[in-house]
Amino acid sequence: MNMRTRVCSIFTFLVIFQGLSSSAYSQDSSFATVSLPYGVKVEVPKNWWLISGDLNTTIEAGGEAAVNLAGIEVPSGRKVNLLRANSMPKTTYAGIAINASDSDYSEADIRAAGKAELVDMAPKLRDALTRSLSQGNLSVIDFYPIEKTEIGGHPALLVSYKRSGPQGPVIVRMTRLIINSKEISLNLSYRESETVLWKAIIGYMEKSLRIDK
Repeated sequence: MNMRTRVCSIFTFLVIFQGLSSSAYSQDSSFATVSLPYGVKVEVPKNWWLISGDLNTTIEAGGEAAVNLAGIEVPSGRKVNLLRANSMPKTTYAGIAINASDSDYSEADIRAAGKAELVDMAPKLRDALTRSLSQGNLSVIDFYPIEKTEIGGHPALLVSYKRSGPQGPVIVRMTRLIINSKEISLNLSYRESETVLWKAIIGYMEKSLRIDK
């Protein structure tokens, strides 16, 4: 396939993809449902490659065991990485990372938080991100206002920021879902220069986060 044909194919895919409704997305066989602890589920592209130690395989090739993570325990005092996967082809960059840990906030704290409290949270969260990213020689470029929402009757914080990356700035969207004293953190990212390619897909994955009771 020559470059012109490839570009046209990608453009056609984007037009079709962005024109679909959320319900059409959920029925699309190109997405797999990932089951997580506490009944949490999220949709992830099947052809994205899993990152787990020495294992590099696609979610589809990984089979049921790769996406059924509901039985993983989340011990107190520890942060557990449940899933990491990056986009295909590997020349592009979008990614998902899902972590589980003790929550810094209670459900009541988040529900009671108004605009002033969310503004007060921002410096602490930005400082924590700055420290974490600095370990990989990365930095926070922009940090956007924190929002809150509810998912399956539980509160969640929506945190967005732009960070540096080896091939240009990266947009990151975090959903920090609080369930009792635990937190499920959905981290979605994509290279800013590839916004047209990934923004709709990342947006769908973010909206697909749910709790099946």
